[in-house]
Amino acid sequence: MEERLFSILYVNHLKIDDLYGLTRTTVELSEPIQSSMNPLTKTAFDNLKKINIDLENRMKKMKGSIQTLDLDRLNIERNNIFREIKRFVSNASKSSSPTLKTPGIRFKEFLFPYWNTEEEPLNTITELYEELIARYWNSEALRDYATTIGIPSLMGDLEGKNKSYHALYLERNTEVSTKAGCSASKIRRDVVKTYELYCATMEQSVNLIPSPEIEKLFIEMDGLRKKYAVLKPKPRKKMMD
Repeated sequence: MEERLFSILYVNHLKIDDLYGLTRTTVELSEPIQSSMNPLTKTAFDNLKKINIDLENRMKKMKGSIQTLDLDRLNIERNNIFREIKRFVSNASKSSSPTLKTPGIRFKEFLFPYWNTEEEPLNTITELYEELIARYWNSEALRDYATTIGIPSLMGDLEGKNKSYHALYLERNTEVSTKAGCSASKIRRDVVKTYELYCATMEQSVNLIPSPEIEKLFIEMDGLRKKYAVLKPKPRKKMMD
């Protein structure tokens, strides 16, 4: 029988917001079947649940920063700009005029990998917008399409809002890190280790003493790992047009 293993995920490479999202969702998926876990897996899960509560409390302290209100505002504004860009592009791609339709289709193809960026974790949104904008500025063809469609100013606005968000995010994190004991990053290593130990025990369970409940949870956790594995942006130089 082939050994079942989780998909590769470099947990330690995740941003703190993404790490929190991963552990929180893992706990939520696991809680309903605690009674089906063997003692070792249950202990590992309890440890993950405990440290996730600690991480959550620290994340709440970060979100309690005054600057967080401005971050929320900037995030809404940059996403609204991106939605407007998508509306322009979608309308152009459906135009009866070839002058608009072809550039619309081409620009929509370019946007396709980023189409649902607003739904990603905040740090990932920032990185994806940075990548999108870098590719846009590196391609004369894309800039020409944008001019025809009428969105160059919107692309500039998106870049500006995204830069403002990133700068304020770094400033907010500096502020939070100066407050003793409240930085979520201080327990990052322990969170990563606890999560990986839990995953290791889940692999043992699904291989040695499987049950329908454990099988289902293993599949759900693996799907979650695959989702977070793709959050790390590809090297920008490989994404250039």
